[in-house]
Amino acid sequence: MITCPHCHVQIGGDSEYCPLCQNRLPGTPDAAYWPATAPRIHRAGMLYKIVAFIALGCCMAVGAVDFLLIDTPHTHWSLLAVLWVIVGLLVLRGILRRRYNGPRQLFNLLLIVSAMLVFTDWFHGYTGFSLDLAVPILCSISLVCNFIFSIVRSRYTVNALVYMLMNIGIGILPYLLLFFRVGGDTMNARNIPWVICLIISMITFLGLVIFRGRDLRCELEKRLHL
Repeated sequence: MITCPHCHVQIGGDSEYCPLCQNRLPGTPDAAYWPATAPRIHRAGMLYKIVAFIALGCCMAVGAVDFLLIDTPHTHWSLLAVLWVIVGLLVLRGILRRRYNGPRQLFNLLLIVSAMLVFTDWFHGYTGFSLDLAVPILCSISLVCNFIFSIVRSRYTVNALVYMLMNIGIGILPYLLLFFRVGGDTMNARNIPWVICLIISMITFLGLVIFRGRDLRCELEKRLHL
């Protein structure tokens, strides 16, 4: 151990300066008490910052062109682009943080992207592509991914009830839309994507009952104290 000539205290380890007076210690330092560790590099955080910097920089350039260089009256499409970039950054941040389980991330992503697609459709005069095609495709993909999560990667959640409730929540949307849209009218091509989504919902729900039925029953018994 090395004795500080100013404070007259003994200091061990590989310290080169006194922790009290901050003067340099004479002599040769001893061996380090703890092994040297490299600082942890947050690669996900740095990746997010780089992507956010590039995306927001492009938004500023696009906004400048839209508002300053185009004199004729037009729809400011740059506002929609900025909104999509912000939503994309929020989704990317949620994915990189890895604090939520698979079903919750999937459900939040479905809601955000569906809302943005409907808003984009409305922004361009509402052609109907969002509710007639894009949203049912997203719901179908979410149902299939939810089923795969529950069978293959069940470690993303602690119980099967989460998958079941998510399947019901997504699958009830085709029932409601088809009920209000079809009514007494005949089926047409606009309803086909929702009919396919309805079929996928029933098939995946049946698969969850068959393959995860025991886990679901145990979870219900635990929560309902049966």
